[in-house]
Parts: sequence; C-alpha cells; structure tokens
Amino acid sequence: MGILGFAPIHLHEQFNDKVLHFSIFFVLAVFLYFLWNLSVKRNLILATSILLVLAVGSEFIQGLLPYRTFDGYDILANLVGGTTGIAISSLIDCLIDRHRENKRRFGGKREAEYQSALMEFTDEDEDDEEYGNSYKLSSRV
Repeated sequence: MGILGFAPIHLHEQFNDKVLHFSIFFVLAVFLYFLWNLSVKRNLILATSILLVLAVGSEFIQGLLPYRTFDGYDILANLVGGTTGIAISSLIDCLIDRHRENKRRFGGKREAEYQSALMEFTDEDEDDEEYGNSYKLSSRV
C-alpha cells in the first residue's frame, strides 16, 4: 500500500482524496492498535507514534518526488483518520478489558453459587434414597 502511495498513478475520475486518506489511516490505526497484546496505554502510545511518523513522513516524501505534490490537508486527513481509529480502538479495548475483569471477578462467584446449589440438590436426592423407603412405609401405616 505504501508503494501505491508513491507511484505515479493519475486517476481520471474525480474523487475526494481526503476521504481516501482518512479511510486508509483509520484502518491502519485499528490494525496497529490491536497488533500488539499490550496494555491500553502502551498500545495507545505505540500506535500513535507510528501513525504520526507515517502521516507526516509520507507527505514529506511525496513532496520530494517529482511526480507527486505535498499537501498539508492530506496530513490533516491522515491525522484525523488515525486519531479516530485509535480513539475507537482504545474504547473497544477498554470495554473488552472491563468485560474480562467483570467475568473474572463475578464469574467465580456465579460458578460457586451454581456448584453450591448443585451440591444441595444432590444431597436432597441422597437423603430421599437413604430414607425414602422407610419413610414411604411409615407414612402408609
């Protein structure tokens, strides 16, 4: 994808290339954020640093090429797309962490309650089997 950004391609159709810049950096931000299995803070710092270098550096490199031009608004579109992607990714990561923590914290309690109820149920069955016949006989007399 990086090679395509520097290739001398001219499209005949008119389209807003800022939407393309935003979209590419949005997707790149999401992929970069979830690439490493680190804490939310470390993912945020690492992905932001890489995106900042790519967003600004790619436009400066294009300014050095004879068949490409430098455009400050492309940098802005890159940064907005990357920032949006990182913000949404970090929000999703926080929600996933919260879900895991709640499952860890309360999942054990639910399992213990289930096991306790299961043990009480099996104890009642054993009592019925142990005293069931004599109880049934004595209740008829």
